Amino acid sequence: MSSKRPPSPAALNDFITRPRPVSLSEQELEGRPVVEEETPVPVTAWVRYPETAVQVEGRVIAHTSKAVLVQYTTHGGATHSVWVWGSAVSRR
Repeated sequence: MSSKRPPSPAALNDFITRPRPVSLSEQELEGRPVVEEETPVPVTAWVRYPETAVQVEGRVIAHTSKAVLVQYTTHGGATHSVWVWGSAVSRR
């Protein structure tokens, strides 16, 4: 028997309604080789959410020939990693 209690309705509602970024799909990445960055590169990137696109300050932690994996932290303290097209990213 697990000692974990289920989340409260308020915590569950907060989790379900919290916006999450939309990453490129596996089909869009097309199985291209992924190169991990030895040192993350500071960038500004456009990231899509279901409701809108936002520009974030983050760091590239990996890339392919057409896409980059951007990691960033929201104002609420959550850290996200999301694949975006290379053209959506600018070095800081």
